[in-house]
Amino acid sequence: MRWGAILVVSLMLIGIVLAGTISLTTSITTQVLNTDQEVVQISLTNSGDESAYNVQLSLLSDYFSSETVLVGTLPINKPHKSNITVTAINEPKEGNYPMVLLTEYTDANGYPFSSVSPVTLTYKTAKPSRVTGVFENIEVNGKKTKDLVLKLKNMDQESHDVNVELFLPNELSSDSNEKYIELNSKEEKEVVFKISNFAGLEGSSYVVLASIEYDEEYHHSSIASGMVRIVEKSTFPSGMFGAVGENILGRWIYFAIVGVLIVIFIIYQIKSKKLEFKFVKEGSDEGREGGQ
Repeated sequence: MRWGAILVVSLMLIGIVLAGTISLTTSITTQVLNTDQEVVQISLTNSGDESAYNVQLSLLSDYFSSETVLVGTLPINKPHKSNITVTAINEPKEGNYPMVLLTEYTDANGYPFSSVSPVTLTYKTAKPSRVTGVFENIEVNGKKTKDLVLKLKNMDQESHDVNVELFLPNELSSDSNEKYIELNSKEEKEVVFKISNFAGLEGSSYVVLASIEYDEEYHHSSIASGMVRIVEKSTFPSGMFGAVGENILGRWIYFAIVGVLIVIFIIYQIKSKKLEFKFVKEGSDEGREGGQ
């Protein structure tokens, strides 16, 4: 009974997780930058059930500079607005430019989190891009490396030399963040980045971004958005349970099988002791009869 109670309690504890939720939503208001310096307004809302702490906002760009904004604590359902001054670097060409908003914060226990959001800035004249990209969403298991595929498509009648830059939250890492691709007219190509989990939590999903740029008379850009989900590391040994161990249901089946085997082993041990006791008793009786 004692072993049975311990087994039941152990299996129950496996599925117990207590944690608050921080869900940040960002909206960015931008206008055409007619001068070398403009203000970008960022709205931030926490729709979770736990306050976000040490919140800070950074705009990432190779063409425009800005200062990091410290927001501090962001309570639940209390929108916050910040103004960030953006300054052009080295007189860029007119056109559309990619920019990424990096939001960093911690929970009540001081655990760090981050997210990336896409921003497109128009510098004086809007010039849409004819090269687009689509990510294939992936799942990363434990610390394993996984291929993140970006499918590029050139819808123009002309070829373009395209610069692709990958933007990740702090929790993920990649073998490379930048690649150069030549796309012919009406051509499709795949760009592959090798992604691994650096500090992401199991069960969490992270947005990843890629800027896709090329230059002509004007600067053209687009931003592709994808999702990387961190799944639970398999607890199965390699072999017949390896494939099942990739999901939560398989994990529970595995523990159930182990639990049944433990119970069978305990019952067998108890019965073995009873048989051994009877054997000794019968042997003792025979010994006494032989002595008579």
